Amino acid sequence: MARVKARSKGHVDFPVYWRAIKARLDTELARWIPEFFRDLAEGQIDTIDQILADGKRIRGCLVCLVNDALGGKIEDAIPRAVAIECIQAASLIHDDYVDEDTRRRNRPATWTVEGPRKAVLLGDLIFALAMEKMMEISRWDGLAVAQAIATMASGAYQEPMDPQDLARGVTEGRYRPELYDRIIHLKTGVLFGAAAKVGAVAAGASPAMRTLAFEWGARVGEAYQIADDLEEVTTLGARPENLPARISRLAPLFFRFREETNFNASRLSAGREADLREWFKNARPVLETRMRHEIAVRLDLAAKAVGDFPKTLDTQMLRSAPSAIVRMKVELNAATKITQHGIHDFPRN
Repeated sequence: MARVKARSKGHVDFPVYWRAIKARLDTELARWIPEFFRDLAEGQIDTIDQILADGKRIRGCLVCLVNDALGGKIEDAIPRAVAIECIQAASLIHDDYVDEDTRRRNRPATWTVEGPRKAVLLGDLIFALAMEKMMEISRWDGLAVAQAIATMASGAYQEPMDPQDLARGVTEGRYRPELYDRIIHLKTGVLFGAAAKVGAVAAGASPAMRTLAFEWGARVGEAYQIADDLEEVTTLGARPENLPARISRLAPLFFRFREETNFNASRLSAGREADLREWFKNARPVLETRMRHEIAVRLDLAAKAVGDFPKTLDTQMLRSAPSAIVRMKVELNAATKITQHGIHDFPRN
C-alpha cells in the first residue's frame, strides 16, 4: 500500500490517513488472526475475531505513522501494528471484567459471554502471543511490548475499586495528587508510546529517535486518557446515580485537583449522597476546565517531542495528529454511546 498523504487547506489530514490505515489493519487482522491462534478451535477463533472487530486502530495507526515519518516501509510496520492492536484488545477484556462493564462496542463484554475465568485466560493468551510474535520480529520489539504490558497492569492495579478500597488507600497514604499523572501514563500513555517506539524500530531509527517517538506517543496517550476521563466526568453530571462508587473509580483524578474542587474522600463514605451531588455540581465546571488545560499541556509536549524529527509531510502529520486523535476519540465514542452531551471542543496544538 502506498503511503497516504492527504491535504486539507494546505495541511496533512490525519483523519484521512487514519481511515486508510484502519482499513488496512482490519484486513490484516482478519488474515493474521487464524495464523496467530492456529492452536485454538474454530469457534474460539471466531470469539477472538469478534473481540478485535470494530476497534478504532488508533494505536496501530501510530505505529504506521511514525514508521512513515522516519522513512520506513509500511510492510515492516503492519505486523507490529497488528500485535499492538492485539495487546489493546486483551487489555480491554481484562478492564471490562475488573470494572464489571457489561457492554463493549455495542456488544456484550467478553466476560459476560465466556465467563470471568475464560475471559481472563483469553486476555492472557492474546498478550502472550502478541509478545511472542514481536520477539520473532526483533528483541527490541519484544522488549517494548513486554514493558508496555507490565506497566499497563501496574497502572490498572493502582486504581481504586470502590469506596472501601479508596478509604484504605487514603489511610495508607497511597493517594496523592501526583498519582493521577502516574496512572494515566501507565494505563494508557505507555501503550501509545510503545506503538510509536516500535514504529521507529520498524523504520530502523536510532535509539535517540526511538526515545523521542516514545515520548511523543506517551503524551498523546495521556491526553487521550484525560479526554476519556473528562467524558466520564460529564456523564457523572448527566447520570448522578450511584455517585459514591463512580467517583471512587475516578478518585485519583479528584485527588489531582482536590485543592481546586475542595475534594474530600470522607464525603464518599461518611456523607449523604445528596450532599455529594451538591459538591459535584459545584466542582464539575472547575474540574472540566482544569482537565482541558491538562490535555492542552500534553498536546504541546507531544509537538515538542518530535521537534528534531526530519521535516517531511509525515512529520507535519506527527505534529497535527495529537489534537486530531483527541477530537476523534470523543467523536467515535459519541457514535457508539448515548449521551446527553455533544462533542467537546478540545484545544488544538
